Amino acid sequence: MPVLEGDTLLQRCEQIWQATCAQERREALQRAEPPLCRLFDGEGHWQGEVAVEYLGRFEWIDNDTGNGLLEIPFDHYTARWIWDENGRIARGEKRNVVVTVDKDGARWSGLLQDVSVEKRSDGTVVLIARFLHDIEMLKHYCVPPNPFLPINLIQFPRVFMLAGGARWCLLLTLFLQVMREQTSLWTLPDDPLNPSSWTSGLDMSNWSVVVAPHSFLSDLEDGILWAFVGSRFKNYFDLAKPIVEDAELSFQVRRYLDGDEPPWPGAPALRNGCLVVDLVDKSGYYTGTSNGGNLWDGLTRTVANFGADFIDTTQSLIADTDIGDYAVPGLKRTDKRAPYVFYPEGQETGIQTSKFTRIPSTAIQINAGGQSMPGVNEAIRATIQAVGDMTAMIPGVPPVGGVADALISPLFMDTVLAWHSVKSGARASNSGWIRKYEYFQEGADKAYTLSALMVIREGFYTTRSRFAHELSIADGSPWLVGDQGLGHFFIGDRIGTEIVGDWTGTMYVDRVTSLTLAWDRDNPADWMPVIGDNTALKDPAQRAMERLEGVLSSIQQLGVFG
Repeated sequence: MPVLEGDTLLQRCEQIWQATCAQERREALQRAEPPLCRLFDGEGHWQGEVAVEYLGRFEWIDNDTGNGLLEIPFDHYTARWIWDENGRIARGEKRNVVVTVDKDGARWSGLLQDVSVEKRSDGTVVLIARFLHDIEMLKHYCVPPNPFLPINLIQFPRVFMLAGGARWCLLLTLFLQVMREQTSLWTLPDDPLNPSSWTSGLDMSNWSVVVAPHSFLSDLEDGILWAFVGSRFKNYFDLAKPIVEDAELSFQVRRYLDGDEPPWPGAPALRNGCLVVDLVDKSGYYTGTSNGGNLWDGLTRTVANFGADFIDTTQSLIADTDIGDYAVPGLKRTDKRAPYVFYPEGQETGIQTSKFTRIPSTAIQINAGGQSMPGVNEAIRATIQAVGDMTAMIPGVPPVGGVADALISPLFMDTVLAWHSVKSGARASNSGWIRKYEYFQEGADKAYTLSALMVIREGFYTTRSRFAHELSIADGSPWLVGDQGLGHFFIGDRIGTEIVGDWTGTMYVDRVTSLTLAWDRDNPADWMPVIGDNTALKDPAQRAMERLEGVLSSIQQLGVFG
């Protein structure tokens, strides 16, 4: 805001007041603007805009699939188009239906899951369309041992392996699967995720899915946690989820539409409706961020460090805090290094309803494995065969090493150094004398390997202490929910809350793990965030189904490896 020379203090205060009021009016208009809901066919062509819906409800879940729901009058043209599957196929529009919902810079997109027509008691006929968020697309890629060889003919080597920064490893793994789907064989650059290597002729203009580039060195510069990726036809999402949870990364999937800004600087021309996949660090847990504080001293900055056992983590206080570009007027965002959005309890705050859930950690020891560490089985078989072949030293007796190997080896295979067990000293000390002892983490990995260590870390993550906050907030009181510079925070960002009646004054800070945008004919669009690990708030049947999916995935891997 320019300040003219010679202005009095009163005039300057008036200018500031007028500018503040104008900004509040703009934000009020932004909040009142209804969501833009558009429909696209299976070829990415625009087919209409939904503007007469009875109800809309769309959910973002950090690193998981959110649900979308639309209720539309059945006599509206968009409802008839969604229902007319055979007509879409006959016209070349294909079976799949894509929806995008834009609000406050955020975009929800997904494919139609199911659709039904319902006649209600008041005589209205409603089409109910349910959608799944586009992160569901990542659940439909497998990771074969070699993505460059035909799956139905030959796969060598036996296991796909990659080590490096978690972001680079997971995005490169996904890129190879997308490349396998979208193109024929081609010469791979030294670092396929280095943007400079894409200028050599890689044409992605007609790809339906693209992966945002991050070089190997950029993970080192950004302090991304290292990871090991190993797969023999594992599902990509099942493979990636424990790694992104451990590294506190967030998948970002966004449909590119004509007129959008390029998804990254220097991005090639993309086809309308292309899905852009990225992994971002909005947490800052391992590079320095806020994990709490109190009402008297404010938010504190800490950085997580690994213990000597590579299992337990400790938090070290950071004294200096750089507020970065927070001082720029009109800029709305959350810097992961110093999050600042905080909702205190009180009559004049934005919290309308709240629910806080705390679950203490359980097992102090995690077991994993099932297969002997590399070299053990081979040594056992070699020893048995060598001892059996010693019978050749007896005149007239042939060597029986092969027979002994076939008969005896199965009794000793995967019995020596086949199980890996790690105890958390810090958790045992904090849990007390009365405590739960151990937990087996599925993974079917070889013991005493880097892969087994990652499985054990997953087990400690699964059984860790959890604290979840579920809030219903008034948007704009004072913080705005939104993305792309139109909101102070969005999915994956850290925000703080206070428990009503908490005499300690503790400020609880955690990541936004879920966001729901809901509206109907009588109520404007409203946001409802969930902060922290919301598994404590899930239905028990849903948690049981998720565990069953993990067990079935492990059985599938046992079948592949066996």
